Amino acid sequence: MRTLALIFLLTLTLVAASCKRPGVSEDKNQNSANAPAASGAASSVPPFATKEPERYQATRVVTSGADAGGGEESRTLIARDGDRRREEYAQGAGGRVAYLQLPEGSYVLLPAKKLYAELKAGSGGDGGAHGARVPPDFSPEKLLNEARPETLYERLGEESLNGRATTKYRVTVRGQENGAVASESFVWVDEGLGMPVRTETTSPGARITMELRDIKETVDAGLLELPADYRRVAPAELFAEAR
Repeated sequence: MRTLALIFLLTLTLVAASCKRPGVSEDKNQNSANAPAASGAASSVPPFATKEPERYQATRVVTSGADAGGGEESRTLIARDGDRRREEYAQGAGGRVAYLQLPEGSYVLLPAKKLYAELKAGSGGDGGAHGARVPPDFSPEKLLNEARPETLYERLGEESLNGRATTKYRVTVRGQENGAVASESFVWVDEGLGMPVRTETTSPGARITMELRDIKETVDAGLLELPADYRRVAPAELFAEAR
């Protein structure tokens, strides 16, 4: 459980870095620490700083399973244009759920049934039900506030990935109890986009891969609008339809 928690925390950190909102100020010392390092140089602080592009579209593919290969795969469509954002993923037997963030509000859509509901801050929605199923060792509060393991970052050099120029890094996390390697990750940062486009994390008995595919620096405008032919319902009704 502890090893899986370390993998979850590292993966969450790397994915969150790719989803960082614009306008967040960064500490000058952090920028200096994140300055490019020579290949093979190791550091205890991340040598890369990331920021999500103002406009892009991609499919995020996450695969998890055992070291031997195989495992479960999830695909999420991501689209962003300024303060408009959409994430759409598979739900249930062949269905899909989309989360749409617009200047006027946040919405959940069921494309197959042409339904949508508005999510309002503090309304609770379905988040409480999902949050109640999070195991204690995986809760954000515990993972973000407990003592950190030793993490080492190493720049490996430039590498072409799916035709895009990237810089590859190795991230090693050591356990607190005996100092042994708890997990090792490889991270490919797209210098043009300014964000990670692939991560591979392995530990004894587990492997997680995250990759952005079909990357475009333009967005299909229809993805970031509420469809006129969708019917608005209450959140409770929509979540019941999604199950």
